[in-house]
Amino acid sequence: MAEDPLARRRRQFPKLKGWHLNRSGNWQIEIRQFRVTMFENALGWGAVISHPSRPEGTFTPGRCGSFTEAQDAAFDLLVVLERQLADA
Repeated sequence: MAEDPLARRRRQFPKLKGWHLNRSGNWQIEIRQFRVTMFENALGWGAVISHPSRPEGTFTPGRCGSFTEAQDAAFDLLVVLERQLADA
């Protein structure tokens, strides 16, 4: 049975070669014109995603206990934002 394409994308998201440290020291990747920036603060890990059509950015809800959990939350938010953009 073939793997669900969304499940495959989720599994591969943390391993994408485009991840790099930005000037602020945060992990970042640009994927399909979306910029995903991971950050850590006193509340834990989170992410903000921006797109040329939505430059204000959208944050992952709440804070995560680890970078890996925050990447999962960022992927989920990215999928929602991609769908919203496609429906617009």
